[in-house]
Amino acid sequence: MQKKKKYRYSTGESFEADVEDLKRLLRENQEYLDNYLELYSSLEDDEYVARGNGFCDRKFSDDFIEGQIEKYRARIAEIEQWLNS
Repeated sequence: MQKKKKYRYSTGESFEADVEDLKRLLRENQEYLDNYLELYSSLEDDEYVARGNGFCDRKFSDDFIEGQIEKYRARIAEIEQWLNS
């Protein structure tokens, strides 16, 4: 059994994880990023209606989606750094 270590995102959120947990988090965060990138690129108006891919039925602004894209890109980079260290 792998020993869990403490990790902290740059946003301050902390958690304990082993390598398998980090790999799972990386996959989950990549899926979220892919969903936001698809949502951002597929719709043309200023507000986006969520679809049946894990998002709720509300509208999102450009700023919200761009913020989520940056959040998940940063998390992915941090997780990759932890996996490679």
